[in-house]
Amino acid sequence: MPLLTPNADMPFNITRISHVVLTSRDLNATRFFYEAGLGLEVTFHDDERLALRGIEEQSMFSLLFERVADDGPGTCRSVGYRMFTDDDLKCAHDWFHARGIAAQFIDRPFQGLTLRITDSVGVPVEFCASMDQKPNRMRQFHTHGGGKLVYLDHIQIATHNIQSAYGFYNDLGFRLAEYTATDGTDEVWGVWLKRKNNTQDVVYANGAGPRLHHFAYHTPEIANVVHGADVMSSLGLAGTMDRAPGRHGIGNAFFIYYRDPDGHRVETFTSHYNVIDVDHEPTRWDLSDLRRSQLWGFPAPRKWFNEATCFEDTPVHPPVLDAPPVTLEDFLEGWSQ
Repeated sequence: MPLLTPNADMPFNITRISHVVLTSRDLNATRFFYEAGLGLEVTFHDDERLALRGIEEQSMFSLLFERVADDGPGTCRSVGYRMFTDDDLKCAHDWFHARGIAAQFIDRPFQGLTLRITDSVGVPVEFCASMDQKPNRMRQFHTHGGGKLVYLDHIQIATHNIQSAYGFYNDLGFRLAEYTATDGTDEVWGVWLKRKNNTQDVVYANGAGPRLHHFAYHTPEIANVVHGADVMSSLGLAGTMDRAPGRHGIGNAFFIYYRDPDGHRVETFTSHYNVIDVDHEPTRWDLSDLRRSQLWGFPAPRKWFNEATCFEDTPVHPPVLDAPPVTLEDFLEGWSQ
């Protein structure tokens, strides 16, 4: 699959990743994990919903949990992007309909006009241009706890059809910043797609899907990522770490991953680099190059690739591309020989 020419002639403006809506069986346990542990701010909490955000965020939430009574694993109800104005939303509504893509305006708590679609690989997507606003904690330094997370930066989604996802978002004006391909071929395994100024708002990677692999919060310093892990340990949450500290080759992020009480994966990290100029060419990585996922050489464990959050009422399909990545278990087996 050759790389696509970015679509720079869109009639509406998607500005960034906005929010994620997830389910929780126990909102109090979820609150403890994210507020006391990772340091997010609670902006709303009742019997049915829990809204959280980072230090620099002005809008009501970037992470919304809705309570469910069942005992199964948590699900994702939608992922959200911001558009610049309500006029953009109205234009997008007509644009989607003209292409045979169902689009409808819906009511969502704390949000202004909201447009909902399902993307080409089955992901439920919301767009809004406004949310309820509340002064942030940027200069309230005494409130900065946990990992000192400042804003939601990106999401990653496992998809059974990379080509379809890449084409869909390229048509929406997303630019490719980095990508992984099967060695020696044009078979794209993962695409890092952006609207804001850095490397990604959304990543689509090959795997059974669609499923939400993770969502990621940025913090300005490596020390904050490490301090967040210390706080989680002191609260008895060390066992929630899903992937130990490291540095991604792709995006250059220093990271730690956790799993919350409902199994949702969250990354805390610093930091990506600017991708703005039109002549900034996408960076390619071979699938076998261990540095792409972990610059220091140790790949992710198998569960990091294989486990993810399902989208509610959305079937999961096996991947079209048969190209399994090298896992930590594979690496250690070869290392010990």
